[in-house]
Amino acid sequence: MRETKFIEQNREKWSEFEDMLRDNHRDPEKLNDLYIQIMDDLSYARTFYPNRSVRMYLNGMAQRIFHNVYRGKRFPAGRFRQFWTDELPRLMWESRQALLLSFSIFSLACVIGVVSSRINPDFARVILGDGYVEMTLRNIENNDPMAVYKESKPLGMSVGIAANNLFVALRTAIFGVLASIGTVFILMYNGIMLGAFQYFFVEKGLFWQSFLTIWIHGTLEISAIIIAGAAGLVAGSGLLFPGTYTRYQAFQLSMRRGLKIFIGLIPMFLLAAFFEGFLTRYTDTPAAVRFMFILTSLAFVLGYFVILPWYKSRVGFGPTALEKELPFLREQAIEFTTIKSAGESFSDVFTLLRRQPRITGLGLMAASGVFLGLASFYSGSPLTETFGVADFPSATFQGWWEAMDWQQSPVLFGGQILLFWGIAQLTLFALHREMSPEQRQIWRAHFFGLHQLVALFVPFLVLWFLNSVEAGLFVWLIGMLFFPFLGLWVAVAHYESSFWLSIPRAWALMRWSQGYLFGFLVINMGLLLFLFLDSSIWRDIVLPFFSWLVPAEAGKVAWYMAATTAFASSFVALFVWLMLIAGGAMHYFSSREIADAAHLREGIAQVGAVRQIRGLARE
Repeated sequence: MRETKFIEQNREKWSEFEDMLRDNHRDPEKLNDLYIQIMDDLSYARTFYPNRSVRMYLNGMAQRIFHNVYRGKRFPAGRFRQFWTDELPRLMWESRQALLLSFSIFSLACVIGVVSSRINPDFARVILGDGYVEMTLRNIENNDPMAVYKESKPLGMSVGIAANNLFVALRTAIFGVLASIGTVFILMYNGIMLGAFQYFFVEKGLFWQSFLTIWIHGTLEISAIIIAGAAGLVAGSGLLFPGTYTRYQAFQLSMRRGLKIFIGLIPMFLLAAFFEGFLTRYTDTPAAVRFMFILTSLAFVLGYFVILPWYKSRVGFGPTALEKELPFLREQAIEFTTIKSAGESFSDVFTLLRRQPRITGLGLMAASGVFLGLASFYSGSPLTETFGVADFPSATFQGWWEAMDWQQSPVLFGGQILLFWGIAQLTLFALHREMSPEQRQIWRAHFFGLHQLVALFVPFLVLWFLNSVEAGLFVWLIGMLFFPFLGLWVAVAHYESSFWLSIPRAWALMRWSQGYLFGFLVINMGLLLFLFLDSSIWRDIVLPFFSWLVPAEAGKVAWYMAATTAFASSFVALFVWLMLIAGGAMHYFSSREIADAAHLREGIAQVGAVRQIRGLARE
């Protein structure tokens, strides 16, 4: 069939479908039938008119129908049940060697903690801290050594413990991306701490009393940490042992498996926190009851995470537990004319980093080096004080922000704004390189615009004000809610509007749910990176590993550690900003297609516009 005949036969049907898409009161069943018919027409067009405009038109319509039909699709209950009864046991069976290795590392660390405490009586103070040891000694003198579990209210204590344990487990699993090295160090650290903690009570003659109290919640908590260690080892195995896959593909698969195992641990951590907050405080409960409770918790852990996977491997796993198809290794350019979700935009940012490493990676390193130079000479306080050893969470972020206090150092403050502006320009230039020549003609970018520089003053002033009143939680919330809009605003001003017109245009294009989700992903990823710089892994392992390169003179090592931390802090902050700018641009292109349907309209305009050869349409 000729293309013109195909269009004439279906033109009325397609027009009716377009009217239905514009109608807010849609019939879901009819819309689903519409999707099937359009896909049939699209398949026919792909077969017989692969290079014609009708195929592009139908493809754009199919995207719109899919977005309307499936955007509210509910997660099936059967899939949720299958995860716990089939998929998670299968993952645990496939990861049994990683679980055994994690248990061995943790057990060895516990032995090291016990032996070290036996050799050095002050070792517990080094690991647990003087404050905790002194408090426990006072409780022992008052004949209530487990009083620490009775000081807080049950609900608040449970919530705090659950949050802390989940963060520890997430850090253990996520740090597997460092070729599993980070996971091993976290397991060692927690194991040594447990060994020193338990031996402290053994040394005081309180082993049995401490055992019956601590392990009421500790059975689930420590088991979950060990399993989280296995998840981290699994996540890092793709980088170390890619097998027949590319290293990137193997990392995708191993990271997915590790995160699924971590998700399976969330109920355990919540239950352990409930036990610690509500049950551990009852130290007068008969020993037999507490001992049976501990055995029951241990039986559950072994039964679900060890015995059930072994049994399932003998009788066979269900078909839903099979591994999904390997994600396609995308090498083509980023799509700028399709409607995307927050997750797809997040993925496109990393695609940009992978495809334009010289612009993005070298730009981040150069900007961080400039920040280090400015901080060394123009900071209001010595670098070793601002970026010294962190004693509390987010101290590195606090140091990075204090290093650019405009009241103490206006030069550093202004230089940092210029660095952020430069990273924004590099990010948009990298996106410009990803466009086709035709797209570059459509979106004539306005590089080095003064309006972008002015826009950067807004978040800095807001964050400075919130930081001055020590509103850390509000900084986190503002980051998730405001910065995605700021990224979209910069993109609108960069591609189409003046400074003043870009504000209402960005407000009209903003898809708030997508912006919140993207902001949540990026800001929390940045928070996790800052927390890594505050962790013992960075302070006690990564930095000392290279300290032998520094001359052993007074102050040299301290300056090296502070300078490295300052460089890394700036790199993380600029990396988060790069992701927000790139995500704002992706948000702009997706929202523009939803609001204006420019690409779809171009396709419609080309439908039927074919050249004639001797009275016949060229197919």
